[in-house]
Amino acid sequence: MTDYLLVHGAGQGAWVWGRVWGLLTAPQEHPPKLHRARKANRVFPLDLPGHGPDAEGDTAAVRLEECVQSINRAVEREALHDLVLVGHGFSGSLVLQAAAELPQPPKRIVLVAGIVPAQQRTLISAYSQRARIGYRLFSFLSSLSRQEFKLPSYAIYSYLCNTMDTMAVVQTLGFFGPLPTRVLKSRISLGENGLPSPLTYVVLTQDKVIAPDAQKQTAERFGSEEIVEIEACHQVMLQKPEQLAEVLLRYA
Repeated sequence: MTDYLLVHGAGQGAWVWGRVWGLLTAPQEHPPKLHRARKANRVFPLDLPGHGPDAEGDTAAVRLEECVQSINRAVEREALHDLVLVGHGFSGSLVLQAAAELPQPPKRIVLVAGIVPAQQRTLISAYSQRARIGYRLFSFLSSLSRQEFKLPSYAIYSYLCNTMDTMAVVQTLGFFGPLPTRVLKSRISLGENGLPSPLTYVVLTQDKVIAPDAQKQTAERFGSEEIVEIEACHQVMLQKPEQLAEVLLRYA
């Protein structure tokens, strides 16, 4: 049996994995047979510090090390074994760092449009040029109003959910929270020993946050054992949860 730990992107939370969680834990047949084991044993969507229910705190001040430690604590607290560790967007770098620190490496790491900058570069440096420009503009406007940095609705429409159905986006807008700006500005150092586990990289071909070509380059840079393409925007778990769950269940 397989355990999954699902780590969300910046300004989001465990909520974003809801439909994928349902597909990973659903019975394999209907009506379900009680004696038939599920493919996935346990599935844990994680709220990183400053996200989800904790978003009322100072999300901007959350440190990268806190996020990495929260992943490792979740693995220890839930006694996760035969672990598939999944990171989306900015948590790609966090997942890789956490995996390197675990006493027992995951059996598989899956990055979904995972953002992993070059050594000693910031997370934000790996975003597309348009996304970086937008980030600087919205960050400046937030500083003028002395409010936490949240992406405005039109940025969520245009960048994160650019090919999603309008009503589907409307239903999720209220869940997006402040961005962890200190983490996004942190310099990433992953060491020189390579990855502790086989890597699967899911390339999202309609992503405007991190360009598909940049995603493929990241996958190749880390010697990804498998590269899977899904025709979806950055929020693939909201747009095409069935296709993403199908990929994840390969490792159950």
